[in-house]
Amino acid sequence: MSKALLALLLFLCLASPTRADEFSEIGVNLAGGEFGKGLGVFNKDYTYPTSKQFDYCQSKGISIVRVPFKWERVQPQLMGPLNDEEVKRLQAVIDLGKQRGILVLLDMHNYARYNGKLIGTEDVPNTAYADVWQKLATAFKDEGDRLAYGIMNEPHGTKGLWPAAAQAAVDAIRSVDQTHYITVNGDGYSGAHSWRKLNETLLLNDPADKLIYEAHQYFDHNNSGTYTKTYDTDGVTPETGVKRLQPFFDWLKEHNKRGMIGEFGIPDNDPRWLVVMDNALAAMKKHNVGGTYWAAGGWWGKYPLSIEPKDGQDRPQMAVLDYYLSDSPDPSKKPWLDAARLADTDAEKARQDDETLGKRIYDFRDKAESYHYKNEESTFTSELSTEGETRSRIIKIRHNGNPAYVGFGMYFGTLKLTGATQFILDTKAETSCSLEVKIHTTTGKKYSHSYNITQDWQPLNIPFTDFKNNSDSLASTDQIQKIELQPSTTKTGNTLYMTTFRLK
Repeated sequence: MSKALLALLLFLCLASPTRADEFSEIGVNLAGGEFGKGLGVFNKDYTYPTSKQFDYCQSKGISIVRVPFKWERVQPQLMGPLNDEEVKRLQAVIDLGKQRGILVLLDMHNYARYNGKLIGTEDVPNTAYADVWQKLATAFKDEGDRLAYGIMNEPHGTKGLWPAAAQAAVDAIRSVDQTHYITVNGDGYSGAHSWRKLNETLLLNDPADKLIYEAHQYFDHNNSGTYTKTYDTDGVTPETGVKRLQPFFDWLKEHNKRGMIGEFGIPDNDPRWLVVMDNALAAMKKHNVGGTYWAAGGWWGKYPLSIEPKDGQDRPQMAVLDYYLSDSPDPSKKPWLDAARLADTDAEKARQDDETLGKRIYDFRDKAESYHYKNEESTFTSELSTEGETRSRIIKIRHNGNPAYVGFGMYFGTLKLTGATQFILDTKAETSCSLEVKIHTTTGKKYSHSYNITQDWQPLNIPFTDFKNNSDSLASTDQIQKIELQPSTTKTGNTLYMTTFRLK
């Protein structure tokens, strides 16, 4: 073989679109394109990642990002032409990735529906679904190897219609594009834990043999990724993620298919979640299955799963992702393991405190206040922090204006007081102050009483007998809707520290 021919073959191999090994690596979802209802207004209701997000991914060595978009925005009418402006936006995202060597997985984020109507029905026939993907593939078929198609995010409740719809999309893409990889989600929100129950026969035909089966998996009690419970009340263990991913791994191996975990993520409020994700990623690596973390993106705000840097600092979850993005990770450098052990120690102490001090009904260390209120000129901030060995919620306030007020609340919906006689709040203040406690019952009754908060940690006793409203008194038969805390007015500002609110 001549050197010229060998060089040509080598070039063709290196230039062949979309390498399969991309899907065995760790990446991230750059969310925003799926935000908002209906068509929406670009950069008001929804957005796409910018160079800032792609630069961050490149700096971390991320080579694959999943970018959600909505079908209705890219094709406002079924079987109609594509929206040129939206196609240009997607093209701009692809270009941002291509310029940095990052593969963009375009993710149609529609849950197997168009305007809320299920694919495969008379309202949205498979021909309409095939039509949009044929047009999208026609628009992007000449892109190089930094592109893949995610034909549908998290189908669910499809009544068995999803496999035929998915095959229609694959066929439509292959009619114009034989080169780019296609990812296929499963029914049941694509759950890895339920894959064998709901997607056992999801075996599609692809003449190009470039299909990647995409499962999603979260680690909270209902696999939803909402993480409404704390680590301790969720029933999770360090091996939860590994166990939930295993059915998908088994299915891939049995059918000799390639796969990825298109969504996984954990909240930033307890280092023990980092251990769960660490073990899950280790299992994914063992089975040569990559994945894209949910999520980054500039519009997440305080979303606890977000890994968008905050004030230029990496989020806690990024430390684990960095480890698995490294070419030579050092097993001795996992700082989250020590942090998790300390959290376990704290949790055990908290369980003992519950037995002796009273039942925790709200823990400011696990979640922020339910809401806050203030006049426009006053200020309020709330953040979780550590002072020495005491994790606490730090609330900073400053009053201004006339009238000036600042307060915050804990919403319970329905909290029964049966058998109890008092509340206990663990708190202190930077400057001693008065704290008004306002109690709202489910029947509309309102009670309040004020207490002194000192500069030292104290279990503030709040007896029910303190709360009177004319001839009415708060009783253990009452049910509480919400409790508000309103500190005394301070124009110079003050800082309150909160940990647990108990019922005893």
